[in-house]
Amino acid sequence: MEIRLPYVAGAFYPGHADVLLKAIKDCFLDKEFGPGGLPEGKIEGLKVIGGVAPHAGYVYSGPCAAHLYKRIAESNIDNPTVVILGTNHTGFGPLVSMNITRDWQTPLGVVKTDREFGRALLDSGIVLEDESAHNWEHSVEVQLPFLQYIFHDDFKIVPIVLSRLSVNEIRRLGDTLYEVSKDYDRDVIVIASSDFTHHGYNYGYVLFKENEIENVAKLDLSFIEEIKNLDLNAFLEKLRKVNATVCGYSSIATLMEFSRHHGAKVNLLKYYNSGELTGDSSLIVGYAAISFEK
Repeated sequence: MEIRLPYVAGAFYPGHADVLLKAIKDCFLDKEFGPGGLPEGKIEGLKVIGGVAPHAGYVYSGPCAAHLYKRIAESNIDNPTVVILGTNHTGFGPLVSMNITRDWQTPLGVVKTDREFGRALLDSGIVLEDESAHNWEHSVEVQLPFLQYIFHDDFKIVPIVLSRLSVNEIRRLGDTLYEVSKDYDRDVIVIASSDFTHHGYNYGYVLFKENEIENVAKLDLSFIEEIKNLDLNAFLEKLRKVNATVCGYSSIATLMEFSRHHGAKVNLLKYYNSGELTGDSSLIVGYAAISFEK
């Protein structure tokens, strides 16, 4: 079986297994930006069906991501299929690009892809098999070590990278994920890999000239309020009004549509932005961990 080798190991996260494991553990134990503890036992009645996780370098967004993965680890889920909806940063490939012909390697080992689930998505016609969108893309890859930390080898993935989708395409993909998953013989989790607002001249987006760190947080939290309400139209309209730079809005919106079918409850586990972390207000990226639960 062909292997998709790690592309950003040693850059976005440590490239050696022992150092990577320590970095992930430190993200969980971070008391200021992380959850402040390692995953514990299962929480009675908790079932996480999806989540939003950031995809920046672990030194920036790893503690935020740890909030979601702790919640998933404590959920009543065994041996799941994890559909990872990444963000297309490279421009390669079709609008909805899936790569199930390869398993995926990280410094912690090889992650199996769920080809059966993936083939069912291909039958829908909206998802296309494509390697080019995945070869140099980090947004799926950075989620894998966290999943390996909490599930070890007891999970499979369906890696999908999304470009800018229309509302009709978002609804169609979310509906398809629900239809394929509802009678599937494994637990299914959908992870939307996305950062929030990118603010600063280097990002070509300057909405605020003062109190940038606080104002970016307020803006992102206004988007998150619509996510919590599972109000797809309101979420997309708020983004449109400010020409938002939420890179993975298509992934988040698809997860919202998928979760609407489940009647999911949405919880903001953690939000902060890089300005709060570093004190630098000239370049700011927002990070959120959001769980979708039944």
